[in-house]
Parts: sequence; structure tokens; C-alpha cells
Amino acid sequence: MARNIVAAAFCCIGTFFFLLGTTGLLRMPDIFTRLHPSTKCDTLGACSVIIGMAVYAGWSWDMFKLVLIAAFLLLSSATCGHAIGRSALKRGIEYWKKDGGGVDDGHGA
Repeated sequence: MARNIVAAAFCCIGTFFFLLGTTGLLRMPDIFTRLHPSTKCDTLGACSVIIGMAVYAGWSWDMFKLVLIAAFLLLSSATCGHAIGRSALKRGIEYWKKDGGGVDDGHGA
């Protein structure tokens, strides 16, 4: 019974972060600011759901596979976010600027 409650709590936390990340992805104005909620959605949301599923599965072969999936997800999400940001910088995609306000471009200019 307690294991089911803990598993459900982790799955609810993961769902919350997925919803939060999706909302941020839709609301942010450019690719650089969208990277933040999309990577949070992957790391916190997916890993919380995977932890919930691992708790529900208990000590078994499935738990080992879920831990491997979570480890791969943690590595690939950060790497993918970095690659997307770097690619956008190399392509010269402009930073979003609020009307009438200056935004530091990160290059000291």
C-alpha cells in the first residue's frame, strides 16, 4: 500500500513538471528561453515518472532497466539542450528582446 502511494506521488510530481515544461515551451518567445523548460520537462518530469515506476516495480529486472533509462535520459537531455543552443548560436539566431528594452547578448557587447 505504501509503495503504491509513493509511486503515485512520484508520477504526479512528474506529470506536474511535464505540464509546467509544456506550458513554458509554449509561452517562451525564442529558442534560447524555450530550452530551459524543455530540458526541465525531460529531466524532472520523465525521471520522476521513471522513479515512480521503479518504486512500483520493486526489486526486479524491470527496476534495473528503468534506472538505465533514467541515466540515459539524464545524459541525453543535457547534451541535447546544449547542442540545440550551440547550433542556434552558430546559425546567428537572434535573442528575443523586449520592446524598448535592451537585453545583454551574453558576448559583452
